[in-house]
Amino acid sequence: MRTALLRNGARVAAAAALALATALGGAATADATARGEEYGHHGNPVEVEIGASGIHAPDTAQAGLVAFHVRTDDPKGHFLQAFRPHRGVTVRKVLADLGKAVSKKPAAAARGISAVRDEAELFGGAQVTPSVPETFTTRVGAGPVVLLDFTAFLADPAHPVTRVLHLRDGSSGDLADFPDSIVITRETSKGPRFDVNGLHKARENVLVHNASDEIHEMGLQPVKPGTTDAQLQKFFAGHTAGQPPFTGPSLGLGAISPGRTALLEPHHLRPGTYALLCFVPDDKTGVPHVAEGMHKVVVLT
Repeated sequence: MRTALLRNGARVAAAAALALATALGGAATADATARGEEYGHHGNPVEVEIGASGIHAPDTAQAGLVAFHVRTDDPKGHFLQAFRPHRGVTVRKVLADLGKAVSKKPAAAARGISAVRDEAELFGGAQVTPSVPETFTTRVGAGPVVLLDFTAFLADPAHPVTRVLHLRDGSSGDLADFPDSIVITRETSKGPRFDVNGLHKARENVLVHNASDEIHEMGLQPVKPGTTDAQLQKFFAGHTAGQPPFTGPSLGLGAISPGRTALLEPHHLRPGTYALLCFVPDDKTGVPHVAEGMHKVVVLT
């Protein structure tokens, strides 16, 4: 058992989180080297590069526990999202509804994200910069997986940039160890929230589980030291004018469907103050979850 989960003194919560991780299969964290970067030696690795030239990835890979190693040369950072339409649903239909989900009109956003939730399985993604590549690992069965350039999609939903990765049957992979920390996205009486267990060091691997009935993401954005969740709430609720307290581009995990789990490994993340953020719109109000209070400030050493 990793001591990171016990440092906060919440032994009961930690034990429950570890029990969840065991039920979900745990997560491997053995070190290895790939293309000069440190990666966990687990899963079926898929190397992905994303930037102005598009998405570069293999045509095929092995299904099972799939580790997407994502990097970019875009100095502003880039966002990769992976998904698979459900049987009978076209990629075009999912992308059309995703375009509605990113609308600035709340009613349209609510309809769009509700449709996407029902039409596709979202496996997660990676928000990366040249200095911080990431690996996200999750179980994916055989079949096509759509890799979407979400940065380009936000700029121009009418012309999506995608690449299809075909996963063939293979071993499921063995999960060798628990992660350093666990974040569970869940619904509460006050709205959607991040339930954080551990997460004290910049080099930690984070197991993210979506325990709610909505789609969630876990952005990880650097903020000014001393930033509080109360300040973030005032800003995202529109009660504070001026610039947000962000000090750099967003990193973190892309959107995952209800019930799904993914392991996030941010490589070479610098110590500092970060905010966990979910900008996915609420499926009823269309308001981004972050404005409903889905943010959590963490200090990583």
